[in-house]
This record gives sequence, structure tokens and C-alpha cells, in this order.
Amino acid sequence: MRLLWLVLVCAALVLAPAGAAASQAVDQGIVVRVAPPRLAIRELDGTRKRFAVNRATIVTLNGRRVGVARLRRGDVVTVQHRGRMVVAVRAVRP
Repeated sequence: MRLLWLVLVCAALVLAPAGAAASQAVDQGIVVRVAPPRLAIRELDGTRKRFAVNRATIVTLNGRRVGVARLRRGDVVTVQHRGRMVVAVRAVRP
């Protein structure tokens, strides 16, 4: 019985789809609003997205690590996120 249970669990792990874990997505655009812990961007296609930023989020501006409050409207950003929770933000100030 234990062996059957172990085989079933292993099979479930192996056959689970890759998207079962929280997959990361990337969006690019221009900062519309920064109000920590929130970040709003206008994507290149014109749509707007809002994200939640936390202390674990890695934010870089022109290659240097900064706090999210240093971002300004008009900065060009690449946002790496899981759902609405941001993992990393790479920003360039024109």
C-alpha cells in the first residue's frame, strides 16, 4: 500500500504541467504612477497594468539598485512578475 502511494505521488509530480507552479511573466512599458507599494505602467500596446511591490522586489535604475520610490513617471521599465506581485523591475530614465 505504501509503495502504491509513493508511486502515485511520484507520477503526479512528474506529470504535473510546467505551468502548475506560479510562472513568471514580463511586461514592458512606461511608468505612469509610483505610490509604494504600488506601481502602474502603460505597456507598449497602450494597456495599463498595476502591480504590487514588496521588500523582496529587486528594483534597478540605470543598472543601480534603488528603492521603488526612486522611480518616476516616464521611466522606461521591464517588470518581471508573478501575477500582480513584482519580482524585479529594471528601469531606465531617458
